[in-house]
Amino acid sequence: MKLRNLVFSSLFSILIVIGSYISIPFPFTPVPLTLQLFFVLLSGVMLGPYFGFLSVLMYEILGILGFPVFAGGQAGLSALLGPTGGYLLGFLIAPVVIGSLNRKNKKLLIFGIILAILEIHLLGITYLSFNLKISLSKAFLIGSLPFLPLDFVKGIFVYLFSAASIKLLHFSSLS
Repeated sequence: MKLRNLVFSSLFSILIVIGSYISIPFPFTPVPLTLQLFFVLLSGVMLGPYFGFLSVLMYEILGILGFPVFAGGQAGLSALLGPTGGYLLGFLIAPVVIGSLNRKNKKLLIFGIILAILEIHLLGITYLSFNLKISLSKAFLIGSLPFLPLDFVKGIFVYLFSAASIKLLHFSSLS
């Protein structure tokens, strides 16, 4: 394992933390609007499946250890077990999905981004439904529907940013 790969994974962990602090709470849902998703998706594109996963894992370990890195400054295992725990689990899987598809064929990148967003929302609303003891349709209405359009916009920006940065910086995925 190269030091460069670990440095970039650490950098993306920090970017995810910064994205969690850019948080807008809504009165109708326990799920805030954040920029975490942007950096989680970007980690899969730029770092590949393994190091993208590692960056999210480091971020979540920091939160579990008590550092206030989750949305709204939350910390601890209670954040993972709270209403947004499913989204945090989905964050771990998303870079693997994106990085694996991108590694297989660069033309699958946009499909990987869409699939990762849907996977995060599916795990998020499933756990939200379980945690709040509400129906899946209610969980979808409060935990996914208001956020899906914005998350797809974030996905478009990830695609555009990654394409531009790879060309400008000659940055190749660490996968």
